Amino acid sequence: MRPPPFAVTLEEHATLPAIGDEIDFYNNVWKTWPAVREALRDFDSRRISDLDGGNVRLQVISSLPGMASINPSGCRAGNDELAAHIARHPGRFAGFAALPMERPEEAAAELKRTVREHGFVGAMVDNNLADGTHYHEKRFWPVFEAAQELDVPIYTHPSPPSAESLKTRFAGPWPTVVSTGIATGCWGWHEDVGLHIIQLFAAGLFKQFPRLKIIIGHMGELIPMMIDRLDGSRFFSKGDVGKFSDVWDRNIWVTSSGMFSVRVLEMLLQVTKKERVLFSIDTPFNASERGLKFLEELAEKEVFESQEELDGFAYGNAVRLLKLDVDGVEG
Repeated sequence: MRPPPFAVTLEEHATLPAIGDEIDFYNNVWKTWPAVREALRDFDSRRISDLDGGNVRLQVISSLPGMASINPSGCRAGNDELAAHIARHPGRFAGFAALPMERPEEAAAELKRTVREHGFVGAMVDNNLADGTHYHEKRFWPVFEAAQELDVPIYTHPSPPSAESLKTRFAGPWPTVVSTGIATGCWGWHEDVGLHIIQLFAAGLFKQFPRLKIIIGHMGELIPMMIDRLDGSRFFSKGDVGKFSDVWDRNIWVTSSGMFSVRVLEMLLQVTKKERVLFSIDTPFNASERGLKFLEELAEKEVFESQEELDGFAYGNAVRLLKLDVDGVEG
């Protein structure tokens, strides 16, 4: 099996000046990884070079997570900034809107504006507000209603942990950097997004909006191994929300963002339709070249049953979901 001819990636971050990148969590990150901060701010030669090095034809850009939820004016200005960057590089970039989820009506309006005025292909939202609030309460549902109306997905991305949660849930007799790792990419981020999706299901969101499209990253945010248990549980029988696996098959798409493990992808494919699984890098926290090597490994080991399925993972599924204009690919 040959490697895919190119890739499309969609969990790829940038810093937008109108929204910023300065909160305590990130200020500590920048001390350790200043080069990442600079990469997040670049929309030109450095970003394009990274794309080319990984054979990525088109990248969907989103604001750095954890910065947008409480900043309506910043979101609007930042989305306009992003649209200008996209316009300078036709065919290489697309955009996910940043939304002020603390104000759901304004967030819904901004989603509609950016899709209609700028051609954005959806939104990427922080998984929770700064105080940990998820979006299963009905006051947040106008955002999901707008997404269904526009037929664009909402990408739910992990949010930086609060100082309180770092202290109460993840600290212990180990270095602070280890606590941060447990709270974020090693466990806590994924646990929290998985919990959130199950809460949305339990609240009846997907019954209310049956055509809603949600994207989650990191090979499914720990959910795949729990799907059969969720379906077999009697706890949801009183909620009249159906089977979780039906929601998984109908409403959820999953990216590989930041995870380049063949065996984890194989586990994901055991419980997920192949057309619902999408390739991503997690720029700039990973280099696109690393993603290219992963695609080459998948081809060599024939993880997918056909060339069409592998190409779908690399780019075709994203093109169809986001209705992207990519030469030579039917959207």
